[in-house]
Amino acid sequence: MAEIVKRQVDVSAATFFRLLGVVVLVWIWLRLWQWILIFVVAAFLAVALDPLVARLDGRGMRRRFAGPLLVVILALLIGGFFYFSSAALKDQAGLLGDRISETRRQISEQVPDALKRLMPSSATGSGSSQAQAGGQESGEATGYLLRLGRALLGALLSIAIALVLTAYLLVDGRRTYEWFVAFAPPPKRQRIHQTAAEARQAVFGYVRGNVATSVLASIVTFIVLASLKVPAALLLAVVAGILNFIPVIGIVLSLVPAVLLALTVSPAVAATVAAFYLAYNAIENYYIQPKVYGHEMQLSGLAVLAAFAAGAELGGVMGALIALPIAAMYPPIESLWLKGPLDPAAVDDHRRIERTEEH
Repeated sequence: MAEIVKRQVDVSAATFFRLLGVVVLVWIWLRLWQWILIFVVAAFLAVALDPLVARLDGRGMRRRFAGPLLVVILALLIGGFFYFSSAALKDQAGLLGDRISETRRQISEQVPDALKRLMPSSATGSGSSQAQAGGQESGEATGYLLRLGRALLGALLSIAIALVLTAYLLVDGRRTYEWFVAFAPPPKRQRIHQTAAEARQAVFGYVRGNVATSVLASIVTFIVLASLKVPAALLLAVVAGILNFIPVIGIVLSLVPAVLLALTVSPAVAATVAAFYLAYNAIENYYIQPKVYGHEMQLSGLAVLAAFAAGAELGGVMGALIALPIAAMYPPIESLWLKGPLDPAAVDDHRRIERTEEH
């Protein structure tokens, strides 16, 4: 008779508590991920503004006053831009809606009768059915406006919280950082400081470069669209600048409404607008960004796509925005913390490959 071998799995208390800690962290992320992302965005803004605060501090203005002052100036600049351009943006948004409605009407008029008979009666009927359809559309529009209002209110609240956290981090961020570092064993603190310094450089390069490229994209887009007499040029330029923060798909999201509005002028203008967006995207990726970012954000195209996909899945649009600077922190982490687990030759080869120009 074959002997039955009994296997016993022994899980130590330390392993159990590590697994429990992982479960708790996942639960915290699922419950608080929006607030965590807001805090990360505030930390990035604080890193970007810290050099200015340090300069003002060196000239006699205390950090406790310089930090909030810069945050207030930033908020006033953003609010002032939208306030003074709100009238033009409102008119152009209305024009955009009218053009979209007109385009939908023209498309519906060109639908063959055979297809119209297959469509719901509310779309092609008359009399009371049209009135019901109008009431339904009115209800849908009201619901859309309510959802849009709640989204805008939530966005404004998030921005306000992020700015408040930014001011706090500018004033007391260094002491908070030292407080967290104190949890680490003394032999590892030097490496933590080195990692933080290189990560700070990567984040500063990303924020500085992204703001510069987005402002430049808005200015160039407005000049080109205005010269081509495309409707809602200012609104489209603002949209292009905002979506420029989103890697990979930002150009597609900003190109579509621009081409649709350019079609209301002429097909030739629409083709010109599409060619401009694609050409500017290529120039920005291969010339402007390397000049603006320098060596702070040396990420391959595959790394950008992977970071963008992971960030979007975990945190939506905001997660996609902060994924790239987080990914740019990996090289210092690898060189400072993974020399033991990884082959030293692999770390050196990775450093060499990062400095190699793409072909």
